[in-house]
Amino acid sequence: MSWIPLALSRDVPPGTTRAVILDGQELVLWRGEAGTIQVWEDRCPHRGMRLSFGFVRGDSLNCLYHGWQYGAGSRCMRIPAHPDLEVPPSIRATALEASESGGFILIDRGETMPPPAIPAETPIASLAIDAESGTLLQLCGAKLLAGADVFETRLDGIALTLGWHAVRSGHLMLHAVARDAGAESRALLALHDLRASAERKAA
Repeated sequence: MSWIPLALSRDVPPGTTRAVILDGQELVLWRGEAGTIQVWEDRCPHRGMRLSFGFVRGDSLNCLYHGWQYGAGSRCMRIPAHPDLEVPPSIRATALEASESGGFILIDRGETMPPPAIPAETPIASLAIDAESGTLLQLCGAKLLAGADVFETRLDGIALTLGWHAVRSGHLMLHAVARDAGAESRALLALHDLRASAERKAA
């Protein structure tokens, strides 16, 4: 098990939510005004509404259904229908340990190791690919960085750091950042070529 990239940091700016599926599990990524990324199960403990449909105010995430308000620590802070109620601390969203490094948002899948130190680079894109991760590694002739589903490679002469997460078997989301500033357009074309090669190989 290792740290798994779920998205590019730039794609979850302050005040927004983003829904992600990891191995069939629905997650919500969100960022409050303080800027700290949060990754939770995409389900309100009250009635199961997707929290990704909710809205961010300050450093809290509010469920769209009944407005239950959850603080950055995932605890429910306020129930609008009962404004004077002291909410029990046991009512909370299910949070996962998250971190950011090198332009990626990552979660920990049970390891106790610290998050990987990935150099800050230029975000390129996230692409859906119908292939397995082993196919990408084989095509790129690359090995994983220690402790994360991330690897370094060169495509069309451009130095890239790529990470992925599995949406389900045979279907990935690939996240890419470039070490070469100013090469965004070429890098994006190279990534589309990589996707086409991986999907042909997987077919």
